[in-house]
Amino acid sequence: MKFFKQRFAVLLAALSLTGAAQADFVTVGTAGENRIQTDTRWTRDNVYILSRVIFVDNGATLTIEPGTIVRAVTDTLSGITGEPGTLLIARGGKIVANGTADDPIIFTSIDDPHVPGGALTIPATWTNTAGTVFTVTGGGRHASLTNNDYGPDGVEGNNAFSKASKWGGVLLCGLGHVAQNTQSTDGNADGIWDDHDTSIVQATAANNGTGTDYVEGMATASGSTVLNNTLAVYGGTNDADNSGVMRFCSLRYGGFVLGAAASANEINGLTICGVGTGTVLEFIEVFQNRDDGFEWFGGKHDTRFLFSLSNQDDCFDGDEGYRGTHQFWLAAQGTLSSSLNATDVLRSGFTAANGFPENGDYVGQEFTAADYSYDKLFEFDGGESNDADRLPLTNLTVLNGTFLAGNTNKRGLQPRLEAQLHIHNSIVEGASTVSQVGTTTGGSFVSLLSISNVHSNYDLSASSSIGTTTAPFFVDSAPTFVEETSSQIASAWNTDNELNVLQTADLYTYQGFDPRTTGASALTADGTFATPTGFVDVDYAGCMVHNNFLAGWSILEFLSVLPATNTTRPVLAIGVSGANPTVTFNTAGAAVKYVIEKSTDGKTWTVLTTVPLSHATTVSHTDTTTTIGSPVLYRAYAL
Repeated sequence: MKFFKQRFAVLLAALSLTGAAQADFVTVGTAGENRIQTDTRWTRDNVYILSRVIFVDNGATLTIEPGTIVRAVTDTLSGITGEPGTLLIARGGKIVANGTADDPIIFTSIDDPHVPGGALTIPATWTNTAGTVFTVTGGGRHASLTNNDYGPDGVEGNNAFSKASKWGGVLLCGLGHVAQNTQSTDGNADGIWDDHDTSIVQATAANNGTGTDYVEGMATASGSTVLNNTLAVYGGTNDADNSGVMRFCSLRYGGFVLGAAASANEINGLTICGVGTGTVLEFIEVFQNRDDGFEWFGGKHDTRFLFSLSNQDDCFDGDEGYRGTHQFWLAAQGTLSSSLNATDVLRSGFTAANGFPENGDYVGQEFTAADYSYDKLFEFDGGESNDADRLPLTNLTVLNGTFLAGNTNKRGLQPRLEAQLHIHNSIVEGASTVSQVGTTTGGSFVSLLSISNVHSNYDLSASSSIGTTTAPFFVDSAPTFVEETSSQIASAWNTDNELNVLQTADLYTYQGFDPRTTGASALTADGTFATPTGFVDVDYAGCMVHNNFLAGWSILEFLSVLPATNTTRPVLAIGVSGANPTVTFNTAGAAVKYVIEKSTDGKTWTVLTTVPLSHATTVSHTDTTTTIGSPVLYRAYAL
């Protein structure tokens, strides 16, 4: 596992010097077929182009090799109204997108150049399912591609931070419990309604199966032209369902409207519907999506290392009874032009000396009345329909999150409609309200926000900063909340945390986006929350301290906004101690703490050192849970 800085400019130069051939382009989908019905493998020597909505059918597994690039198109290029290039894993189908930090799997627009291989991975022309040929690069390219400067220093509205809605997104559908058309009877006191209808929903009877629902934009009523609507149904009674694995995946520039334009069904970067605990989701970033970064609809599973960056609606969203525990989340919103003027320069550091001409335009999204324009850091709702007391309740816990509002609507954490939201050991910066009042329609459950060891640049005593403690919204009676009055985040944009300083924050400066906390800050104080089994018991608030988890693989690496250096990754040596294996590696110093994990299948990783290890020179750990001769993999990373 790699967590150190790799300069992709060097990688691209190496490709050029070795005379690397242009990639082979494989169009996925035809006019008459949009299903993957048998086990299929996409290899890194090809570039795959999603021509329309592609379903991975029940019983089929799509395996995507590390380092593979998947591109997709808008409905203008696809030729099918309301059907942009999109990938949907149906119930019973699986995705195995098990990338690495050295070789991430990238889902992006047809002409995004910020990938290993650069322009060689962009087709000069592309033919859609109707046989229409489009010019993608050079002169004469299609009008929808003319505004295609993906540089971090492009002019206003034409730069890498204003390219949302260039394709659809990735959607996972599972068989977990979903609070859609369920009731409130819980015979087992487990928070799940016990009388789910397990029948399969038919396309001709939308939502008639209790505890199931259609993906937004794919129900008949939405006006969607997508075929095989039954494959877009999610929900069931198996919270242990397995939809596969996504790891080190970068999802960029998505969010095109699916279905009839009037339905306003923008696709989330990653939509997770009824997905069960057999699914693994970690080290995934969503960047510049038109709708939410991540959104859940029911289901039950845990995640780690999710990064929602510059997405235009909510960073993290969910409803319909989603349940899970999460660790190491980052939300960083963008900037808007509506509140800036011609004298603002929000591209600090992009000078000629750095290879980027100075430009007086902002880095961010052009604002129009129709834009979602960066909404909440969190919005989690209860069951559907909104008539209260649907089970299961939406209930999630987030440990070690860093949530940065930037120059946006500056809305914080909002549980609504009986959702239960628990935030611990976390940072909320720049949101003028750390939380917002939720709503309900008269149910018996309150919407709950429970916090401990949460730090913000807003004072808890301010009436607008934490929300309200009156029904229907409730904040636990004794929250541990710390107002920060000095610099705690490493980035230059947070040199002073006093009230309102971050309202015009320029997050994405040249080598200046560094969400790590400073090692000597008050944020390193441990909270009192008891860490759940299977997660890391860290002693700080926020997502990261010494190790920037985005370094080396994120799109922010390509855009030159991450710092030039990072904590060196551990190089593991495996030895033997009696009947058990040992893991040994050199450290970056006594202040840096490390986590060691193991896997027997390369998919699921188990934390071995729940309490992180540190040493001035060398860490050595004996794995007493494994005997010599058993197949096992190890990984280690700094916090």
